[in-house]
Amino acid sequence: MALLFFSLALFFSRKHRPFSSVSSHQNNDQKGSSDDAKEEEPSSLSSSSAGERSALLEKKENEKEVQKKTERYECPDVHKNCEYDGAVVLDGVAVGPTKSISDCCEKCANTSGCNVYVFCDESWCKGQCWLKRVENPDVERPKLRNGATEGDANVPWTSGMLMKDFVKSENVGEEGGGETRVKTLKEQVSIQTPVGKFTIHLKPEWHRKSVEYLTDLAETENACQGKSCKLYRVEPGFLVQGVLRSFVVRANKETFQFQKLMEYGDVGWAGGSAGPDFFVYLGEKPATWLKFDHTIWGTVEDPASLEVLEKIVKTDSHTPGGPNTMRFLKEEMPISVL
Repeated sequence: MALLFFSLALFFSRKHRPFSSVSSHQNNDQKGSSDDAKEEEPSSLSSSSAGERSALLEKKENEKEVQKKTERYECPDVHKNCEYDGAVVLDGVAVGPTKSISDCCEKCANTSGCNVYVFCDESWCKGQCWLKRVENPDVERPKLRNGATEGDANVPWTSGMLMKDFVKSENVGEEGGGETRVKTLKEQVSIQTPVGKFTIHLKPEWHRKSVEYLTDLAETENACQGKSCKLYRVEPGFLVQGVLRSFVVRANKETFQFQKLMEYGDVGWAGGSAGPDFFVYLGEKPATWLKFDHTIWGTVEDPASLEVLEKIVKTDSHTPGGPNTMRFLKEEMPISVL
């Protein structure tokens, strides 16, 4: 009989014990905790319970987002003591202080055009993260800077690569019916700037491959995504310079130096390269000092377009390197190719 009364007392004691949804949730999350942990007192039930639940849910949602990013852009391809080369998308100053190679990788993942990232954690370069790109990461690894070999203990950088923002390799040329189809080229393209539009008349007879690239830029949707095309340099009486880089159009790789000096309005690739940096020559006389080093592929001829270029030259600019150095726009101008 005594045993019966004891059982009934225990039953009623458990049935009417205050239930805390918060403590129950915490116990479920804290697996492996001691079974004899103290139960929360009824006074723990307060207005903070709803806030705690909300914070917990928000934390879980954030963890899910981080997991999604990790699944989308895993960073396993990391190599210590090597510095990958590539076209700079954002330098260490523009990127800002970075805590780790993982943070550097995430910044690359969230930056249009970046598929190579390098991070330095030494005292003199601590926290520097540079974002770069290569055109074909699917077929070739980035080269190492300064001829170094991977694993060289004297190289303080750690590098990685992401398979994003590039044009996948494919066979050159279009075939149909047993014959190679010749690409139809545009006769002209327009460069839209914040201060107006100027037209470039294309010259395939000067360099066909460059004109093919300009045609693709004009015909491809969002070819200049992420502000990859822009004007950044002006020199009164000399040039307007910019870059026509695309993350979705295959880059031009060829140059051709032929016997023509650049004249007022001529357009070519900068620095004797195959692009994507280009310039419009605005000198009054033929550029004899440039000789025949540049691949020229177009001209700006109509007065309205030339007026826009001269207006760009007069835009606020400076020489950050000091007197008698290159003159850059204080604010780069995003452009698009139409």
